[in-house]
Amino acid sequence: MVGTSSDKPRRINIHSHLILPTVFGKAGDLGPELIWYEDGGASMRIGTRFTKMATIDSLEEAKIIGKRAMTEKVVKGTYDPHVRLAEMDEKGIDVLGVSLNAQMYFYNIEARLACAFHAAANDGLAEYCAVAPDRFFFMATLPLQDIDASKVELDRVIALGARGIHLGAHSIGGRELYDEDFWPLYARIAEAGLPIFIHPYPFELVGVPPTRFAGPMLEFPYQSSMAAANLMLSGALDAVPTLNVCISHGGGFLPYQFGRIETFAKLNPAVRAKKPLREYLPQLYFDNLIHEPTARKYLVDWTGAANVLVGDNYGGMDSADGFAYLEELGLADEDARAICGGNAARIFRL
Repeated sequence: MVGTSSDKPRRINIHSHLILPTVFGKAGDLGPELIWYEDGGASMRIGTRFTKMATIDSLEEAKIIGKRAMTEKVVKGTYDPHVRLAEMDEKGIDVLGVSLNAQMYFYNIEARLACAFHAAANDGLAEYCAVAPDRFFFMATLPLQDIDASKVELDRVIALGARGIHLGAHSIGGRELYDEDFWPLYARIAEAGLPIFIHPYPFELVGVPPTRFAGPMLEFPYQSSMAAANLMLSGALDAVPTLNVCISHGGGFLPYQFGRIETFAKLNPAVRAKKPLREYLPQLYFDNLIHEPTARKYLVDWTGAANVLVGDNYGGMDSADGFAYLEELGLADEDARAICGGNAARIFRL
């Protein structure tokens, strides 16, 4: 494998999503399904939401190779591991963590349908990674509207080789991530040595009208912030002190408003955290998908290099070069090596 010598750490990217054809139509009327247009473009339909199959880079590439060719390239990259491997070799990525597309949680559909959907998704993720098990690892999803079924699926995905559990950030069949009903499930995940990876998804998918301009641009960091803060404030991290929690999109607003959260926590009698909030930070890990360099550097200074991972939503609309983002910071060699891949290898047991 590239980059395994003692002087060059493995470059591990934990944040990328797949759109697997094996799940198409598995959520009933909600799809998901791929819709092609006469102009060569395509969208992923999930219920009434349509997401364009394009990235920032691909929009420029379309001017050169044409819209249809660009779209076909983007689509194939979301499900074909051989395409990803070639790209990884070109970009010097040694290991890529994959998870299901972050709009495909379907936590509010009928439980039986959800169980079948997530089983198909997890089988697809395992098959994808089996093509190159030294280059890929996967984080499984669970039908969280049925906690007992989720425990069964958890045992199954552990046997399949899952290295983490991928959870949506909100609106989970009438519950939220901090709900006490989930704590025994979190304990089982922690006992298995797996972290959870929390990722936002559009409010629109649970019936909240989209805002005209900001939308996921600000919804996603808000959701990441709320999920992380509520896990601390609710007592969930006291109940499962060995649970490692990875927060996507750099933790959202949490690192930059943590002092405000600490201050208000002292005034809120509903808070059930048993320790000062700062003492929970060793359980929280953050990817480095922060587009502003000064904010990215602040994250490392605030939480420490041991709790930051390269994760750049590889191939997604807002994706960036997470390793270039790391190099821009000019960190000490030990800290850079940890973020580059050492932390991910430790947390995901790679």
